[in-house]
Amino acid sequence: MSDIIPFPRSKEKLVKEIKQAFQNSDYDLMYDKFEAYEAQFELDEQLSLLKCAMLYNMEHFLELREEAIILLKQGITKYDDLMIYYVKSLNGLGQYFEVVEVINQIIDEVNDHKTRMELFPIKEHALSQIDKHNEAATRMLQNFDEITLREQVNTILTLIDYSQFRYQETVAHLLENIVLANNVVSIMLEYLRFAGYNRSIRVQKYGYHVEVTPKELDGLEHTLFKTEIIPKVIDLIEDSAAQMVEEAIHLMNNHAILIYPLNIESIASKDVWIEAYTNYFKSMLGLEKLDETNNVVKFITEIDTSQ
Repeated sequence: MSDIIPFPRSKEKLVKEIKQAFQNSDYDLMYDKFEAYEAQFELDEQLSLLKCAMLYNMEHFLELREEAIILLKQGITKYDDLMIYYVKSLNGLGQYFEVVEVINQIIDEVNDHKTRMELFPIKEHALSQIDKHNEAATRMLQNFDEITLREQVNTILTLIDYSQFRYQETVAHLLENIVLANNVVSIMLEYLRFAGYNRSIRVQKYGYHVEVTPKELDGLEHTLFKTEIIPKVIDLIEDSAAQMVEEAIHLMNNHAILIYPLNIESIASKDVWIEAYTNYFKSMLGLEKLDETNNVVKFITEIDTSQ
């Protein structure tokens, strides 16, 4: 029996159905019709903008942002219309700092006065949301030693997400004057690094003291622990202890945060760290006996028991 090749749906028919669905505000149907259309045909400029309108109405802001970026790279002629959708996608995603930054960059580039009149209220809304976050952050920072660990972490991460670096002196003061969990200390140092804070700060973790200048730190993702220790340990355990790999990655990433910004090579050589973690994970499965003579194994155990 020969294969039956389905006849492609009429291009014109699909376009008509897409537009009809849009007029009826039936965006779920419209989304399906777009999928059917794009499986067979390329979107023209008019349909691309109609798709953006659909995604905006569906509040699919992440997909709208990606669609807008693709169209901008293609050099769509309806630049003003597309930039409005792009800014609206950022606004919908809560990326208010980016909204303000983008509008400031493009406001002199857009061609139509009507476009500017549409962008300004979006910018004002974004600024108002940033102000609300700043008010909340101020309250949290004023009572930082009284709020929960989760609230402390979320407060600093929100400041980073919104690029709000006006609080760097406050964060530095808190770091040096109140007792904080090790992961909070690390996140606060990251905040100060992003802020370009250039004064030295004394940090104490697990009995080790270090004085650092946040601006000069490499950052959490670029430490020796993250770039060399973790990959090497995973290479060494993935054959004999494959069932431990996911847990090992999670645990070591957590340890990387807790240890930061200590210089691990001032504690032991890179090879000793790799050997210690490999032994630690294999001992969990009974493949090796835990080497308690290894000081780094003791250090790892201390980190885990102090959680």
